[in-house]
Amino acid sequence: MATSSEFAILIVEDQSLIALGIEDAIRGSGGGLVGCAARLSEAFALIETASWDAALLDIRLANGETAYPVAERLRAMGIPFAFLTAWDGDIDARYCDAPVLSKPFSEAELQDCLRMLIGSGRYAAGERQVA
Repeated sequence: MATSSEFAILIVEDQSLIALGIEDAIRGSGGGLVGCAARLSEAFALIETASWDAALLDIRLANGETAYPVAERLRAMGIPFAFLTAWDGDIDARYCDAPVLSKPFSEAELQDCLRMLIGSGRYAAGERQVA
């Protein structure tokens, strides 16, 4: 479980090298709990078994899956999320207000996104902050 200075981030990304790079950057920014899922079933299991401050979702996953069902569940739970994608297609209109990081992105862009997500979520009052 994350301490008061740490935050917990769920990563839904089917490319393992990209997921590892994101995880390293999050831990370097003070993330205490990072969960990685490559498939929808794994993401839903992680959502139900841990508490998340925010999530980073690759829109298009392997086997034709998209992260939209995860986004829908996170939104219903009040957990902020951003999409990470190299896809240049339109984002589902239900999520047009969600932040998008276009791949490839820099570590600084990822850290800015994390600050925004943590600040917009349930810890906006200052209980937790990104380092």
